[in-house]
Amino acid sequence: MKTYIIQHVPFETPGILENLSNYEIIKMFEKYTFPNVEEVDLLIVLGGPMGAYDPYNWLKEEKAFIKNVINQNKPVLGICLGAQLIAEVIGGEVMENRAGKEVGWWPIHKTSNETPFNFLPDTLEVLHWHGDTFTLPKEAITFYSTEICKNQAFLYKENVIGLQFHFESTVETLKALVEADEDYLDGGEFVQTKEEILEKNPPKENAIILLKLVDYLLEHSK
Repeated sequence: MKTYIIQHVPFETPGILENLSNYEIIKMFEKYTFPNVEEVDLLIVLGGPMGAYDPYNWLKEEKAFIKNVINQNKPVLGICLGAQLIAEVIGGEVMENRAGKEVGWWPIHKTSNETPFNFLPDTLEVLHWHGDTFTLPKEAITFYSTEICKNQAFLYKENVIGLQFHFESTVETLKALVEADEDYLDGGEFVQTKEEILEKNPPKENAIILLKLVDYLLEHSK
């Protein structure tokens, strides 16, 4: 089974997802080619500092590819920007969060038991790095939220998952993200300092849960 991972910038890498077997990375910051949809068993879309609504031609091409994969009933996982891109192509809207940025280690709270993920705890502390939020069509189920961002995690049509936060982080990828995007830390109410972010190691539980979600999606590959 072949997994394709879309990476938008050099400093937001697959992290813990590098433990997957038989995957190929599509680097949008280099010369890229999208595979035929028939070759995709699982598509994973990583984060990035750009907005889902930015008018880049390459981003329009990427959204068309993601939509085509979803329309062919292939499993898709989106992380941060990836979740926002999925939300847009399935009929939602991405916009700046009026409540402000959410950056650092903040808890997410389970809001639904309607998903097949019986391994999900009620509360998790996860890494956030976003200032946008999004709406979802009624077919999507939101299953994690935070105080200022309702749609933190969602399931769409049983085989599409969006995560607004970063389960995939490792110590190394966390350092790389902070170093590359330190200017994003503007001192907002829900924006932690560089020191606060780096003093915490990504919980092992988060990586375990992410890999369980990936296993679920691979089981739904057709």
